Amino acid sequence: MQSVLGWFVLFVCFLQGPVRPPIETAHLLVSPSATPETVAAGKKTTLALDITPKPRMHVYSPGQDGYIAITLTLEPNPAITAAKAKYPAGEKFFMPALNETQLVYDKPFRITQDVTVKSRTGESLTINGKVRYQACDDKICYLPVTIPVSWVLK
Repeated sequence: MQSVLGWFVLFVCFLQGPVRPPIETAHLLVSPSATPETVAAGKKTTLALDITPKPRMHVYSPGQDGYIAITLTLEPNPAITAAKAKYPAGEKFFMPALNETQLVYDKPFRITQDVTVKSRTGESLTINGKVRYQACDDKICYLPVTIPVSWVLK
């Protein structure tokens, strides 16, 4: 029975394709994915970024005034039409040093963005973008960071 389960897990992993390691910064782990990864012209797919702040780190949620909120921006690509990125609601976090309550992400969260493929040429379509954020811990805020992200659709 265990060997059947092992083969099943291997088969599911094969169907999902190669697993790319997450992008690691000093503050976050960022894992891009797309559902579905195989898409035809005229069809929609959802791009996702699973983001995990490192211990004691937080980033600002969109809607937090006065701070640099995390943003996903896709590079222009004539092969797609992109909807607006969707962000989860930030959690209220009281910062004693500033005597302020802020909207932040300090636990794993997901940013999604729907795209519709307008045209296809070749075996794959690469969609590039960037994530910009400013991370802070309980003592200091770090300089803003911009990292490249990409998705490859089949």
